[in-house]
Amino acid sequence: MKLKWNKAPWKKRSAKEERNRQIMEEREFLLKKDSEFFAREAYNSLRTNVVFSLTGEEACKIVAVTSSMQSEGKSITAANLALSFAEADKRVLLIDCDLRKPKLSRLLDMSAKYGLSNVLMEPQLLENAVLQYPAAQNMHVILSGSIPPNPSELLGSSRMEKLLESQKEKYDYIILDTPPINMVTDAVVLSTYVDGLLLVIRANQSERGAVMYSLEQLSYAKAKILGFVFNGVDQAASSYSKYAYRKYRRYGYGKYKYGYGGHGYGYGYGYGYRARSETDEKESDQ
Repeated sequence: MKLKWNKAPWKKRSAKEERNRQIMEEREFLLKKDSEFFAREAYNSLRTNVVFSLTGEEACKIVAVTSSMQSEGKSITAANLALSFAEADKRVLLIDCDLRKPKLSRLLDMSAKYGLSNVLMEPQLLENAVLQYPAAQNMHVILSGSIPPNPSELLGSSRMEKLLESQKEKYDYIILDTPPINMVTDAVVLSTYVDGLLLVIRANQSERGAVMYSLEQLSYAKAKILGFVFNGVDQAASSYSKYAYRKYRRYGYGKYKYGYGGHGYGYGYGYGYRARSETDEKESDQ
């Protein structure tokens, strides 16, 4: 007698379903009171390094968090850095500056009628756009708002500069979650308004050529790079940490590392960076 196998139909997740799955997973990595010790200490270390890198008389500091490509963990890094400052009794404003593929709204499970794009179009909406984050008394959030047709122009406008200047009086730190550098120019445009920038690099995923291309753009814009944040590092695989340090230290920037397994984004911009060939990379090393 022949046995018949009843195979359950395999259904491939849609792009939307996959994004939602990843968001739900990433929410588990948001800093909470019961978060694992190593995760809290990792972000505390990152916070301390940022503080010492931004010494000066001016009270409020603006820090942008970005990455070379998508799915490298910049949004979770920006959110947790803001939470870490809030836990240290600092007044923090977290702004979603990704006006193309925003993520903080879903990551933080927050919603608002108005956001950054709306405020840049109508500054009088600012009061309605600033939200209190429920889990942190000292932390406020401005979500991205409506998707505009001209994100780069809005972010590079005088209204964006005035907005940041006006919020400096109310907060100790302003954290900007910006789009990947090699996808669009938004992060480079914003780099002129910030005191420092963190570049997130994901273990076993970020390409050296992509990182170098990002640094070239930031260097051209004369941006102050505070350092790298290595995301998704396996604590048990200490050899990778040594390899990563050797791989990226030649750029001449600082290095912040945390062994925190955040997940990727799952969205794409569809244009931007073209991977350089091995020949290009060899020439850049010379």
